[in-house]
Amino acid sequence: MAEVPTYQELKSKIAALELALDSLRTRSKMKDGDRIFGRLAHEFNNLMMVIQGNISIMLHDTTIDNPGYERLKHMERYIKSSTQIMDTLLDYVETHLEFKDLPSSLDPPLKSDRPVPPPPLSQGVHRGIDIYRQASTGKYRTLLVDDEALILDVGKRMLVKIGLDVMTAENGMSAVDIYTREKGRIDLVILDMIMPGIDGVETYRLLKEVDPHVKVLISSGYRKDERVEAFLKEPFTGFLKKPFSIAHLSDAVKKFLRPSPTD
Repeated sequence: MAEVPTYQELKSKIAALELALDSLRTRSKMKDGDRIFGRLAHEFNNLMMVIQGNISIMLHDTTIDNPGYERLKHMERYIKSSTQIMDTLLDYVETHLEFKDLPSSLDPPLKSDRPVPPPPLSQGVHRGIDIYRQASTGKYRTLLVDDEALILDVGKRMLVKIGLDVMTAENGMSAVDIYTREKGRIDLVILDMIMPGIDGVETYRLLKEVDPHVKVLISSGYRKDERVEAFLKEPFTGFLKKPFSIAHLSDAVKKFLRPSPTD
């Protein structure tokens, strides 16, 4: 990207959400309220992802004996607690409000009978990363797809930290165009679930038309819903829950990309 995204983008999003809430109070339309709850949850998870990603990068570059290391670890725990609070809030909203006529890009999470474990805290500075250290730079190429510039920025830096070559796309159609053009030279696609236009699952369907063996990780702050559960039944697929650390990202990627025995 030409520039690193700034905090001003977040301030603009917050201002837009405040305007939407003011409008809701005036009109008192529950359908609009449902939509806003979905937007708030989406923006919150993206914010936690940006914070977690930057903390994870700092932990990677910090030795355990550094005085700031434990503070960074504590911040990771606070992020974990914050996302658990949001999950609880979403459970309440899902139980007490009816979500109807929402666009697929902002559907609320659907309950699943299977518990989803929270992303693990980093265990040591380089956990899960050594598998890539013997690989030559650019041996594996990843396409990271997200409509948020801040997520693309921190996600790309995290992937570079674990030794991968990274391309980025800001929406589903752009991802399909890039993958088509680079067919055979992209080893893994990491897709945001919630994007304007076509969402992650629909983008996957289009990618599969280009390459039936495409490897895809769907990334979202929401727990697995029915669409994602159906997606995960496909071969070469996985789920990456936001916010994730470098160690969690590396563990997820490692399942798809492994150095050959001759390396």
